[in-house]
Amino acid sequence: MKKLASLVSAVSLFAFTTVVAPACSTSTEEKEPVAETSQGITKSQLKIVGSLSYGETSAVTAYKFPPRYTAYKFAGSTGDAIDVWVKSPNGDPVAWILDDDFRVVAMNDDASRTDTSSHVQVTLPAHASATHYIVVRDYWLSNMTFKVSLAGKASDPSFGCNVDKDCVRLDKDCCQLGDYVAVLASKADAYKASLKCPDPLYCPMIMVVDDHSVAQCNAQTHRCEVVKPKDIQCGGFTMNPHACPDGYRCRLPQHVADVPGKCVQFCGGIAAFQCTDPNEQCIDDPTDDCDPNKGGADCGGICVPPNADCRTTGCGPTGMCSFCWGSWSCLPQGARC
Repeated sequence: MKKLASLVSAVSLFAFTTVVAPACSTSTEEKEPVAETSQGITKSQLKIVGSLSYGETSAVTAYKFPPRYTAYKFAGSTGDAIDVWVKSPNGDPVAWILDDDFRVVAMNDDASRTDTSSHVQVTLPAHASATHYIVVRDYWLSNMTFKVSLAGKASDPSFGCNVDKDCVRLDKDCCQLGDYVAVLASKADAYKASLKCPDPLYCPMIMVVDDHSVAQCNAQTHRCEVVKPKDIQCGGFTMNPHACPDGYRCRLPQHVADVPGKCVQFCGGIAAFQCTDPNEQCIDDPTDDCDPNKGGADCGGICVPPNADCRTTGCGPTGMCSFCWGSWSCLPQGARC
């Protein structure tokens, strides 16, 4: 109602001034308000006066038409929850949030029926660039001063995956200490920046043994997770089949269709690879055609627990793993206990 009444007053004033004022008058009072949602905003129409980070409030900023808009830049990632206030002691601010392609993400004129401040709350949609803009103008294109307050809560960098390739494993802290975190690949740079690592960076001189864990997407929670090889359910007929890391093989259950298997580490061979887990031993891989007892001195093996049964080791092309006489054993194809 306030702006409708003001609009009537402005129109009445305009009709009066057309009689008593020169036709070339450019008085601000004569300008009619423009519906904000009907206007496309371009970079040439605005003046960028600074940048803000989450938790910051701008200095007192002057708005003077032209240009049509005054703007602050900020960096925001997909899923960030943004809360922006634009307050003026002598004007009626309108605010927009734009992405880096100058597409409107959100806008607000009045925070409430009794508050002409602008208040914009929005969750940032997916976009290739982190650059965004808070764009401000006075509703009547009149001169004013204002302040912008920007609050933002960064989204969970691990949330939003659908398949494993959406995720990446990163060091949890600035230094490589063997502690890892899984985040969306699209948020890897933002996560690293959030650590605020000093430059130069000094790290303890320790030898880190890679545990060969990988980043996977949990299909139920849509979150990226760090999973160690022994906990990976590899292969099988699933919406998001998991792969084993380098140096591991996926051992699928024999004669069971579409069921995920386990990752077993490759060992032995010409390079004499050792098992990473000191509690495991290297045995010949019974599923390949290399026999160390028949001239295969460099046969590759697999790492298994000391008492591993055929569900882990496999049985080779001519055998089948069967629960027989109280234990899992390799039996010839078609044999019975």
